[in-house]
Amino acid sequence: MPVRARTLLAVGAGFLIPASVAAQDVWVPHEPPCKLSTGHYLVRGAMLHLKLGIESRFEDVRRDRMALAHKVLHEAILDRDQGENAAPWYYLGRAYAALKDFAGADTAFRRAVALAPDCADDVSSHSAHLAAFALNEALRTWGTGAGDSARQFFRKARALDTADAEIPLYTSIMFASTQEPDSAAVYLEQGIRAAVADTAHGARLRQAAMEVARGYESRAFQTVPATLTVGQTRLARDTTERRIGRDSALLARIVTEVSGIRSGGGRLNPQALATFQRDSTLLETRLAEARRARDSLADRAAQDSAAVVAALAPALRSYQAYAERYPDAADAAVQQLRLAATMGDRAALDRLADQVSRSPHVTNASLVPTAMALHGDGLYAPAAVLSEAALARNPNDHAALALATYVYYAQSDAERLRAIAELRRALAPLDDAAARATAWAWDLAGVPDSAARWRAVADTGLGWEVHVTQFQTTEHSTSANGYVVNGAPRGLDPLSLMFEFLDAEGAVVFSMPVTIPALERGARAPLAVRVDRGGAVSWRYRRE
Repeated sequence: MPVRARTLLAVGAGFLIPASVAAQDVWVPHEPPCKLSTGHYLVRGAMLHLKLGIESRFEDVRRDRMALAHKVLHEAILDRDQGENAAPWYYLGRAYAALKDFAGADTAFRRAVALAPDCADDVSSHSAHLAAFALNEALRTWGTGAGDSARQFFRKARALDTADAEIPLYTSIMFASTQEPDSAAVYLEQGIRAAVADTAHGARLRQAAMEVARGYESRAFQTVPATLTVGQTRLARDTTERRIGRDSALLARIVTEVSGIRSGGGRLNPQALATFQRDSTLLETRLAEARRARDSLADRAAQDSAAVVAALAPALRSYQAYAERYPDAADAAVQQLRLAATMGDRAALDRLADQVSRSPHVTNASLVPTAMALHGDGLYAPAAVLSEAALARNPNDHAALALATYVYYAQSDAERLRAIAELRRALAPLDDAAARATAWAWDLAGVPDSAARWRAVADTGLGWEVHVTQFQTTEHSTSANGYVVNGAPRGLDPLSLMFEFLDAEGAVVFSMPVTIPALERGARAPLAVRVDRGGAVSWRYRRE
């Protein structure tokens, strides 16, 4: 098999693709082991036309010489009894290739190899060069929106060079980009088989495999509306079920209390009886409505889940195959988790949440938004697993702390919520959200006085409210941006803060003083802190 030298050609589709490099201005006839009978005068004449055309610097001369070669070779094959001679077919293929006639070159070269199998490698080298041009044309026309033309060029490129994995892999990527993942998957398999013999296509293979998975996922979300709503439908069903449980328990308690009074020989006074009848009737009516709503939601959730599972199954299989091929692929692991959540597969969801939380390749940038999405659909247990994993990686990650606040509140975990709230206040003492989290913790703990006190602090008691809305860190710089609000009922004097930037262990690596100007009641001022140093993963501040 010929060795391909490659360069990068930019095309209109926005890709840089590899293409074979050939010395187009140097004539090279067939070479051993390719043996051809070139003694016929028409064949020799065609070879001369090809040589002069290829070596010419002038396009019109090149074109005319190729046309003459084409003419005499056709005459040799059709009129001079050379149809069973491989030589005219071989050089006819060369002539077609020089003119970028993909179909003509493919037909002529195939016939030449059939008559002279020893010329297969020689032919392959010329076919591969022409296939690169066909692939360029495919991507160029695809980039201009001419999809039908692009597909024709892809087919021509594949016919000319079945050994080059780049061709089916690029074809797969293109089909995936136009919501045709089934076709993309077919070409991906062709690319995988071709790449076995040539490992130089690893990056393109990885790209194509991911695009197929994304293509299946995108098609499912675009064609099955329930993929966007089934999580909330299940949440509404489960919320209604919990409400039924609470109201049923309340009704049973009321009935038990009244029954106990009556069984003991007592009687309700008219006012108590009226209250019992009113409350029990209200609860029975509310329960009946809730049960009808739950049954309707359950039916809808079941139907939607069936449609969603069928639609997303190919995407899930593709992500699974990708993850098996590339164990370091954090994005594939996270997407499997998200799909399992959408499909309602709790066993797979719990397993994947544990797997993702332990993966060294998944960062907080993926863990936190994924957990937040799970929380939004009422999947609190796997959200908690990811939240805790994020905090294990960076205990001072503000986004992870905010997420943990919501998760523990949803799980009614007062102790863990209080610990999270205390850490948030230590990092950002003038953040009203941290004070409010403390109020939630005391609410869950059943201490209403403390809850009320911290709600008052969150509402108006801080005075200065500091909100950091963006934290960015690079190798050479760190910045925190946001705004400061005067939440007090009066004007406030200037505020001095010391911003401290922390490493993964929570140690201060550098700091920056910040002064906030005096603000009238309700006014706000921008906050911008920048240090030309990297290495920080979080921040905190304190009043000076």
